[in-house]
Amino acid sequence: MADKKSLQTALIHSDYLAPEGFAAFPVAQHRASTVLFPTVAAMRSRNWQHKNAYTYGLHGTPTTFTLEARLAEIEGGSHCLLAPSGLAAITMVDFAFLKSGDDVLIPDNVYNPNRELGNWLARDFGITARFYDPLIGAGIAALIQPNTRLIWTETPGSVSMEVPDIPAICKAAHEKGVLVALDNTWCKH
Repeated sequence: MADKKSLQTALIHSDYLAPEGFAAFPVAQHRASTVLFPTVAAMRSRNWQHKNAYTYGLHGTPTTFTLEARLAEIEGGSHCLLAPSGLAAITMVDFAFLKSGDDVLIPDNVYNPNRELGNWLARDFGITARFYDPLIGAGIAALIQPNTRLIWTETPGSVSMEVPDIPAICKAAHEKGVLVALDNTWCKH
């Protein structure tokens, strides 16, 4: 007969296993960081980058994979990536598309952590971060330099709530091969 668990162990590690076969309309919520594996070999065989298996809660759970798939479907996209905060999402975009020597244009009324990130990229990574009048519209074309790789937009802008001419900014940027990123925190479509 196995030894009885201490109360502290029983509170954290129950022997109960829910029976299989439960189905409901809402997706079950899985909140976890540590993912359990039957063996070390099974753990080592998984690759978090492919999203075809679970490896660690930060890399995804059934809950987050379902949410990403649904958001992509609703928005007509092919995939979606969740970020834990607005600044994390902004940072992922900057690190994906910018390298030392590049130029990024950021609206002057931007979310302040994005401004601070732009200044940090300039100081520590050799990326030029320039701030522009958010109401510049098509005039943004005059600010685009040969090394401009990314133009941030925000609609409406943080705090001051100006609404930029996104189609005009995108047209000018795309004509020069520059990507446009949109922080859409305040706007609903």
